[in-house]
Order: sequence, then structure tokens, then C-alpha cells
Amino acid sequence: WTRYDYDKARRVFDHLEFRQLLTRFPPPDQVPVQPSLTFEPAPQAAGLRIVEDPTEAASLLDGAGDVAVFTFTEGTGRATRICGLGVSTGANTFYVARPEAMDAVAATLSGRPISGHDAKETELALRSLGGGKRDWAFSTFLAAYLLGAGSRDPRLEDLAREFLSVELVSTEQLLGTGRAARKPSAIAENEAAEFAARRAESILNLRPRLEAEMRNLGVDYLFHEIELPLAGVLADMESEGVAIDVPYLKQMQDELGAQLAAIEKEVEDVAGQKFNLNAPQQLAKVLFEDLRLPVGKRTKTGYSTDADTLETLREKHPIVGLILEHRQLSKLKSTYVDALPQLVDPMSGRVHTSFGQASTATGRLSSSNPNLMNIPIRTELGQRIRRAFKAGRPDHVMVSADYSQIELRIAAHLSGDPKLLGAFAAGQDIHTATAAAVFKISLEEVTPDQRRLAKVANFGSIYGQGEYGLSQQLGITGDVAREFLGQYWSTYARLREYLDDIRRKAREEGLVVSATGRRRAIPDLRSPNFQLRGAAERMAINFPMQSLAADIIKIAMVRLHREIDADEIEGRMLLQVHDELLFEVPRSELDQFAEKVPRIMTGAYELETGIEVETKVGPNWADMKKLAVVRA
Repeated sequence: WTRYDYDKARRVFDHLEFRQLLTRFPPPDQVPVQPSLTFEPAPQAAGLRIVEDPTEAASLLDGAGDVAVFTFTEGTGRATRICGLGVSTGANTFYVARPEAMDAVAATLSGRPISGHDAKETELALRSLGGGKRDWAFSTFLAAYLLGAGSRDPRLEDLAREFLSVELVSTEQLLGTGRAARKPSAIAENEAAEFAARRAESILNLRPRLEAEMRNLGVDYLFHEIELPLAGVLADMESEGVAIDVPYLKQMQDELGAQLAAIEKEVEDVAGQKFNLNAPQQLAKVLFEDLRLPVGKRTKTGYSTDADTLETLREKHPIVGLILEHRQLSKLKSTYVDALPQLVDPMSGRVHTSFGQASTATGRLSSSNPNLMNIPIRTELGQRIRRAFKAGRPDHVMVSADYSQIELRIAAHLSGDPKLLGAFAAGQDIHTATAAAVFKISLEEVTPDQRRLAKVANFGSIYGQGEYGLSQQLGITGDVAREFLGQYWSTYARLREYLDDIRRKAREEGLVVSATGRRRAIPDLRSPNFQLRGAAERMAINFPMQSLAADIIKIAMVRLHREIDADEIEGRMLLQVHDELLFEVPRSELDQFAEKVPRIMTGAYELETGIEVETKVGPNWADMKKLAVVRA
């Protein structure tokens, strides 16, 4: 293990992005006990102390300016338990594991500016020790996310290696992987101390370097005004959770189960045989051998039966539509209807989703356990699932606030296209206005089919959709799609120039930068593979709109949270899904929220088109009536 050039190996593995494999190579001075991922801990460096006395732990923080904390935890989500705290002030680097000492540190740090790696997760862990909220001064995780131009979930050991030339022990090296993995609570105290305290020390030392890098790249505004304050907002939202109607979901389970069984019987009757719809090879045999449907893509094991392939066959045979319906029902049933009751926290009686703040290249939030982003918005089944999210306190209601056509407004604003801007300024329905302009008819003459065509083209334009994509989505011929898009781009010539400029600059620079300074590296823009290059161009075209939309709602969330706290009202922000915010509000505060939410959301960013927010109120996320539509 030790007879190799570690630095050279590290550079090669970094370049190839083999980061998991890199964890299997300990630094030359760390010889593993056996060829697994366990190792002999490095000797404690000078200055590292293990502190057991609560008074001493608190006193080490007295008068400290910058303080960095690393939480050594076990478990995930609401079941997370702190095994120890690594703390560094520069003058003192120490580790506490006794509950009384950890409580003393948490209490001393309440309300103080501190630094950490993942601020949201560290804040949630520290709250389990009691005390007030922290005032986060820095997060290496968020800084690296912004500096990485779209790289996701940055690791502290990679940052320490790159900026400090320090090799930190990775979690995989400390705990091992697979069946041989140890629990954090089983780690010897001196190993845990070395692991956590050295990480706290690295966080402290990384701060000035990462701050300088952010200033140089112009992402310091994003960091200090949006991402860092948002971490505390998300921590509060996760802690709050949302109430779920479990009996309603149990009834829905039975209904969907019966519906799936009926579809399976219908498929069996149509196919003339019984087979497993969830087995790709069995399905492929029925479709392509028995029913002789046209073959699409091939896979290593046979013919592809993915959704794209089946969509092209939908009109060829009635069995295809049934299979697609079965897939959608089955997926939504297992992901939400079956899973949500299991995710209810026994202590709070609510579901606490986890928001990913550095999980997308666009700046959009993600969510997991459950993934709320994949609940269909406009389908009947999607609405039934949303009905399960309800106000969970007496005399409370749900309030939804949704940005209207925010990405199209951003496209009009950034491009300066006079016809798009004119339609928004006149308060016209943008899709009807587009259809009227393209077909050269009045607004009143636009048919539903023409509006639908214009709607697909409007959204497709900012996602880089071409003739083929338009024809596939609408089921029209390539010639019709080509003719329509010719008229479309003639109508919105300035928008096309703007999108072409994005494509050209992205090719030259290898990245795209948003109006707020968010960056996304897209290396495949120069790929010789035309499919990869085409996908990269579509990413580049959409990034400025998608990213600014993400930042606008983040700005609104930070400002709303701040004002709600300052006013000391009971209503709380619970969820953010795409361009929508969901609140749980006492009926007595409904008038306040009806004024506050749209005012702050429309004022989050100045667009030449203005911003429109629609607010609704109801007992649950589905059965809502319009509260107000506010334009600003």
C-alpha cells in the first residue's frame, strides 16, 4: 500500500473523477490494518484536545472570533444523532463527545456567527442538542457548490486537498463500506476526535481562501444574500414538516391497487396471455415478437421498452397505452401513496422532506424522502396525491403561492424581445398572443389547438426544442413543425438572436453565467459527438432562465422567512416545489399572508415583464380556491 507515488495517483484519480476509488488509497503515512477501508489512526497532532468538562468546553469559546464546527453524526434525517463535535477557533481545536459538554458548546454557540461544511445539516444536528438557532457566517459546502460551476454535493476532503494541501480522512476510510462498515458510535474516541476536529480546523482555514475565490468569480452575492441565509430557512422548513392524511392514502392504496389489477387483466385479454408487465424481457417478447410491433432501440439484453420507445408505439396498438398507464399508476402508488404513510414521523405526526441545496446544476432545489418535485401537477392522479397534504393544526389552512410563467417572463426580460414584452405588458395570455402573431389572426380567432401548439413552442424555445421535439410532443408531421417554427422565430426574432448568442458564448467559454452570477460548466459543448453536443446546447440555452427562476424564488423565501419571524406570527412556510411555495396559516392570519406573500414574491427581482403571483387557499394542497392574483 505504501510503495506508490500518492500525489501522482491522487492527481490521476482526481482528473478521472474516480473519487470513490481514491478513498481506498490512504496517504503513505497511514498503513491499513487489513486490505479493507479500516486504518490505523494518525497520531494526534499538537493542539488537538478531547474536552469532557462542560465548563471548560464553553470557556474555550469565550472571546473567540471565528468558530468552525463539524458534527460527527449517526443516522439520517430526523433520526440523526450527534456522536461528537469537532470545534476549532484557530487558537483551540478540540473535540467533545460527552452529552453535557456538547450541550454546553451548542448553548454557547446559539446566536453566534459560526462556520461549518453543510450549514443546513449541521444546524439541524445542533438543534437536537437544544439551545437557539445559529447565525451562519460561512459554509464550505455552499461556497464550493457555487465555485464548482454546477458540480454537486462537494466533499470537504476534496476542498482541503485542493485549497489547503491537507489530506483529511474520508468517511469511507474511517467507517469502511459495505458489510464491514462500522457505525460512528462504534468508533474509538481518539479516531473520532481526529476525524471531526481536523475537519473543523479545515473548515476554519478554508474560509478565507474560498471567500477570496468567490469574490474573484463574482459569486459572493449569491453566497451571502441567497444561499447562506437560505440554509437556515430550509432547516426551519424541514423541522416544521407537513401533515399527511393517512386514512385518505390508505383508501387510495386500495383504489389504485384495484385499478392496477383491472389494467393487468385488460392487458392479459388484449395480449392473449398472462405475463409480468414489470419484466422488460417478457414485455419485449409480447410487443415485438408476439404482436410484431416495430422495434425501436436495442439494449444489452434485448429490445428497449422504455417510456420513449413505448410513446412512439402508442398509436400502433391499444396495449401500449394500457402499459404506459399501468407504469404511471404503479410508480406514483409506490413512490407516494404507499410511501408517504411510512414517512410520517412518530413524534411530530408529520412528513419531513429533505431539501437538497447543492444537488442541481441550475440552482433549483431538490427534495427527497419524499421527492415532492415528481408529483404531477396537472393530472387527476397528481391532484389526488396533493390532496393528502393538509393543514395539520386546528383552525389552520393551506396557502399556495405560485409564480406564473416565470421562465417565459425571464426569457422576455433577458432577450428584450419587443413582441414578447408587449404581450406581457398588455396582460395578454402569452400563448394566445403567440398563436395570434404566428398565424396572423386576432386573439379572438385563436383556436384551442392553435394555442396548444403555441404553448408547446413557447416552452420548447427556452429548452432548445427543435422541429423533431415539437413534432413528437404534438403528434404532428415534421413539415408542419418546421413551417410553424419558421413563423415562430420570424415573430420572435430578438429571442432567437439572444438564444443563439447564449449558444455561441457557451461554446467559446465552456460555461454559462446567469444574471445573478451563477455559473454552469458544460464541457460537452465541444464534444465531437453531435448528440452530446446537442444536449449540451439545450442545457446552455435553458440555464439563464432556469437559474434566474431558481434564484428569484430563493430570494423570496429568504425575505418571507425574515418578515414572518420579525412579525412573530404563527404561519409557516412548509414546502417549495418548482415555482410554488406552500404555507400553513392560522385563519386569523389569512389577511396578513394574502398581502405579505404576493408583495414579497413579486418584489424579489425586477423584471421588465413584471412578475405575477397567484395565491390560493384551502384545507389541503389540492382543494384550493383563488385568494388573489397580484402583478408587480
